Amino acid sequence: MNDDEDGKAAGHSDEALRGEAWNAEPAPQGAHWLQRHRVTLPDPVEGWLDRGDLEARCVLTDRRLTVLHAPGGFGKTALLGHCCRTLRGEGVAVAWLSLDEEDVPDRLAAHLALAFDAIGLGACGDGAGGDAGTRAPGSRTDTQADWRISLLVRSLERHEAPCALALDDVERIAANPGAVRTINALLRRAPRNLHVGMAFREPPPGLEIAMFALDGREVTVTADELRFSRPEIARFFGQGLSRRELASVAVESAGWPIALRIRRNAGRLESGLALGAERTAAGWIETRLWRGVRIEDRDFLLDAALFDGLDAELVDEVLGVRSSERRLASMGALAGLLSTRGGGTGVRFHPLVRAWCERRRFSESPDRFRKVRGGIARALARRGRWVEALRHAGETGDAALLGEIGERAGGVRLWLEHGVEALRAVDGLLSQEVLERHPRLALVRCVALTLSGDIAAAKRVYGAAEAGTAGFTRDREGGDDEALLIDCMLVYGLVGMCGCAPYGEVSARMLPLGAGMVEGGDTGMPFRGVFSLGLCLAHNQGAGFDAAVEWGECARSALGRGSPYLAHVDFQLGSVAMARGRADEAQAFYGRALGVARASHLRDAGAMVLGNVLAAELESERSAGAAAADGCRVSPRLLGECGAWLDIYAASADVGTELELLRGDPSAALALVEDARDFARHTGRAPLVRFLSALRVSVLLARGDVGEAERAWRFDRLPDGPGECTDLSAQSWREAETIACARLRLLVARGAFEAARDLSGTLDAVAAERGMARTRMRGLALAMVLEHRAGDDARARERLAEGLRLLEETGYARPLVREGAVALALLDGAGPARESIAGAAGRLRAAIAGETSARASAARLTDHELEVLALMERYWDKEIARRLDLSFYDVRYRIGSIFAKLGARGRIDAVHRARERGLLPPVGTERRSVRAP
Repeated sequence: MNDDEDGKAAGHSDEALRGEAWNAEPAPQGAHWLQRHRVTLPDPVEGWLDRGDLEARCVLTDRRLTVLHAPGGFGKTALLGHCCRTLRGEGVAVAWLSLDEEDVPDRLAAHLALAFDAIGLGACGDGAGGDAGTRAPGSRTDTQADWRISLLVRSLERHEAPCALALDDVERIAANPGAVRTINALLRRAPRNLHVGMAFREPPPGLEIAMFALDGREVTVTADELRFSRPEIARFFGQGLSRRELASVAVESAGWPIALRIRRNAGRLESGLALGAERTAAGWIETRLWRGVRIEDRDFLLDAALFDGLDAELVDEVLGVRSSERRLASMGALAGLLSTRGGGTGVRFHPLVRAWCERRRFSESPDRFRKVRGGIARALARRGRWVEALRHAGETGDAALLGEIGERAGGVRLWLEHGVEALRAVDGLLSQEVLERHPRLALVRCVALTLSGDIAAAKRVYGAAEAGTAGFTRDREGGDDEALLIDCMLVYGLVGMCGCAPYGEVSARMLPLGAGMVEGGDTGMPFRGVFSLGLCLAHNQGAGFDAAVEWGECARSALGRGSPYLAHVDFQLGSVAMARGRADEAQAFYGRALGVARASHLRDAGAMVLGNVLAAELESERSAGAAAADGCRVSPRLLGECGAWLDIYAASADVGTELELLRGDPSAALALVEDARDFARHTGRAPLVRFLSALRVSVLLARGDVGEAERAWRFDRLPDGPGECTDLSAQSWREAETIACARLRLLVARGAFEAARDLSGTLDAVAAERGMARTRMRGLALAMVLEHRAGDDARARERLAEGLRLLEETGYARPLVREGAVALALLDGAGPARESIAGAAGRLRAAIAGETSARASAARLTDHELEVLALMERYWDKEIARRLDLSFYDVRYRIGSIFAKLGARGRIDAVHRARERGLLPPVGTERRSVRAP
């Protein structure tokens, strides 16, 4: 029997992520905001009626998109689930996801990842080592949702065999345009082996499915096809109806599956009961189902409908009853209207029945409605299911209860124990009244804003909470003053870190207070670990590398085995090793960190994004190749969402601009820096603006705009003197490195060689004293250029020789490769290299040659992309799709790849660049017209 959407509720089952290891060791606690029942295929419906022709229409792998479009009660979920089970029986990988009103883009993308992870096609679970499955896509991504979709698409492409995704309850995201855009992004970029099935009552506005119909790769099954014919009704009733009864049932039910189900159930209990005339679900439930439930069971049924799922233990506890599961099973009127998932677990009402019962409970007894909801909230809180508990508490309208459960969840500690997305989910449930009464929960809002990149709003919330608590010394009446102080320190450090506050400002306050918290406060191990991690980061930024390592190991010990925040410890220790020139050590730290990030990517994708940036930066230092920058091709907005700090923004911008310069496109490099500067200015990240201003000067000089570079230096008030440029008391080592190197390039370009020598000497001394091997190599490469331009090749070769010795120690080829023309000229004119540097000289020559080859291949298009390119000038996308027998979305995907490889900003620009590189023939004398779409 094709009942309608079974088992749809916003909560999650007990089993949700309780101990499942996503390739982790051991599985992280928490992540309860993920709802495993939503990705579990519904169990077969009781009394399923085979409908061969209809099922043949709905074989998902026969086309790219299959749509079931009908009102509630027409059996869309049951039919879609049956088709999925059939495909799974044939060995096809089929993922299932029921959508939800609360699906914001990040949450929806995470559940999509969970759906494929559940069937073994997880985007991050295909290997323990390397970066397989975690490397960012070739085109830049702006949000975590986009990042997750990119990883998912790559995973499905690697799978190659046909696979399917079933999306149920799609209408539930109608009020969430961001979620619709996320589904559209998946549809546009889906590989050809992915087949999608959708079930909805009405398509959400903006859902892009029309193009599948236009190119003949879609089928829609409507309500008329889902209605039961008279012979099917007879079979459903087991041939137990007389001819007259069959005619009556067929006419009055109009073949509506849920009406037939209710009619059959009622017939078992009250033979001859007259059919109601109403055609609405409420009418059928009122006149048929409700009358089939015993009076003594009706109150119980109305209360039970308020639960997300009919967890017998939870229902018994809240309602003070026994054997609720057996009681529900004994109600014959509910036969076929209770669904299960995962082999009989997670019993749920049919959604139409549940909605009717909820409305009736509230209209008959609003006090009882609120009391049961409150009981559910408290019971879920006792189980640590905080997001669900707060949602039920919100239904009561009781701000005190919301505040009580929010504080019991730990406030900002929820972030440490359950991850970023859980904290965001909780924040979305907190009303302004609750935040004003509970300053610890106001700090939850502050963290959520910070991790969303809205630093200005986070600072306002923090300031208001500080003013209302006498500087975070007095919690609300009955609150916990010490917990408030600890929370505020954690949030202060987070806002300072993610907001890229001036290093001197943050370190002056955080280093002594943070150390006091760790050494003297009763903060608990997770907080000790996080404070130690913050101190590690602060010392790392100030080039206090020994202290950074010490605090990093303290953080590792306090966080304990299995904590997802161990990834951030290894990010910091890897960054320290990278700055010191210990490339192999840095790679080991980053590899371990990405392993932890992969294991917990479903609870927080941010660590993967940040780790890829750091790993790509290290790869770029070692190989100096254009391909090494892939992991940095993310927007600063996405980095803000992921909780990036200055090092991450700096690495991404630095390597991203290097990639464009290696491709010979300084204009693209300049555009990348300007985009990042706009973001930094808009979000109030002053040190990042300063860093990017210096980087912009370097790019202008690479483009040959010396005058513009000098004007930019003055306009942005960047420092002039060697001491100011290299001062590590008020700026991080990355800022000092970039500002000093940009200043060196500017002085050399102006011919101010003596001033350049002063700065070069100061930079080299500071870098040598602090163990900043990477910085020292960059300074030596520029000193080599300086002396060569000044006409002193002997001194230039001395700088080159010192750089080659460091190259031998560190493996960092990038600084010398970037100045490859000068380096080769000096090597060629020096005769045989001294034995001590001969190996490094050969390595440098090979790296420069490899980079030349990499530049040539960076824009190499695949055969399929060349086919599309050849038609781009003459035809629009739909016509290209028709001519090449591709889908519209395949064509769009390939055009996007062409734009990325050629560095083009549009079709005309792409054609022009392709013609310059000989990828298209020169313009002929024959006039070619462009066909309209």
